[in-house]
Amino acid sequence: MTETQEIQSVRENLKTWLAAFNAKDIDTLFTLYDPESVYANAGAPLMVGADQIRGWYAQAFQSIEGTLLFKEEKLFLEGTMALIVGKYFFQPPEGVGVPDDANLTGRVSLVYRKPADGKWGLLFDMDNTPPDVSPADFA
Repeated sequence: MTETQEIQSVRENLKTWLAAFNAKDIDTLFTLYDPESVYANAGAPLMVGADQIRGWYAQAFQSIEGTLLFKEEKLFLEGTMALIVGKYFFQPPEGVGVPDDANLTGRVSLVYRKPADGKWGLLFDMDNTPPDVSPADFA
């Protein structure tokens, strides 16, 4: 594959991940993970391994409402590793009030790894809630 094709493949993984997340389709979601994944969520302890992360999402999906939107800010590709940096917004369902202290926006770093089988997988996911990301960024 060319570098352009590899970049497109990584972006397709993320696009599929977002669709699966928004559909709360945990089975599809976890076909996109590397088995050795690490998740560093701003509001939860460090999670190691796809099985532990899957359990967290299974519980979280029971209370998550709205649509997760994402805007890529930077992508790096080096061999079998890729990094996507971007901002996100949990867009609440129309007509749903949101508490002033709700953390609906943030920035995320996603590291992907491509093993010998050639299928990119999400290896590392770390998010935070910086002051320079707002819902207006997604208008």
